[in-house]
Amino acid sequence: MELAKLTSKGQITVPKKIRSLLQVDEGDRIAFIENDDFVIMAKADLVKLHQLEAFLSDGKFQRLIQTANQQLEE
Repeated sequence: MELAKLTSKGQITVPKKIRSLLQVDEGDRIAFIENDDFVIMAKADLVKLHQLEAFLSDGKFQRLIQTANQQLEE
């Protein structure tokens, strides 16, 4: 899990590890997908967004959130 701090202008720096994982560079578009109490950030690529939709529908996302919550509590 990576963390970023919000600036007074509402901006964040996406950690290098996440930029590499998403394969995004300066000027690339990023999608923010709302899911109940969470927002998911993904490269705005139609194929990848369809893959994300499948990921969200099979329960993997909920397990990922549980793990992240446990890490934040430590």
